[in-house]
Amino acid sequence: MRLFSFVAVVWVSSTTMTLEAAGQAAPGALPPGVTMAMVEQGGALFHGRGMCANCHGEGATGVLGPDLTDADWLQAKGSYLSIMQVVLTGVSEAQSSRNLVMPPRGGGAIDDVDVQAVAAYVWRLSHPADPLPAGMSDALVDRGNRVFHGAGKCVTCHGDDASGERGPDLTDSDWLHAKGSYLEIVRTIAAGVPLERATRGVPMPPRGGSNLNPDEVHAVAAYVWHVSR
Repeated sequence: MRLFSFVAVVWVSSTTMTLEAAGQAAPGALPPGVTMAMVEQGGALFHGRGMCANCHGEGATGVLGPDLTDADWLQAKGSYLSIMQVVLTGVSEAQSSRNLVMPPRGGGAIDDVDVQAVAAYVWRLSHPADPLPAGMSDALVDRGNRVFHGAGKCVTCHGDDASGERGPDLTDSDWLHAKGSYLEIVRTIAAGVPLERATRGVPMPPRGGSNLNPDEVHAVAAYVWHVSR
């Protein structure tokens, strides 16, 4: 079980990556902007001066704090940005469903770059590397990222980080109009969501209202599938 709360805020500081830079990073099994070097550094911090293991255990399966290795989040949906935000700000007693306080940065002597690394490690723990669906490639995900933030106009409703504005959050596992498979995402983008089916009262026109060709639709679907992992 997880204690992290989702905050739809992008934390950016002088030492923190911007979402624009993250969007340009190579995709793959990790979130945009995250590298295996960050994950490895985060693991060392988690078990060292970050002091995370004191509450979450050496295996991160929970002691005083909750289990960080499963897919069961108490207050959030498990995106990398939401984890980073909570590592940074902590969890107050009022927010905690277990009446346990997590101080900012876990009470450890970690800086902003360290926070990113710890968040990368925690994200990886609960997101084992999944093989890409048939017909998808890293290059297709990367192309979809560019279309999502460009010609596809997807950010207009879903936000720069895909965590939702007028449209729903695409970074979690809660699907309103599909079940999260790659082909279902393709169909939803191609056909849109009419007003009578829109659970939030906001329709989505076919292809998001843009002039995407079929290849671009498949690319955007690959990117959306990727960011939900």
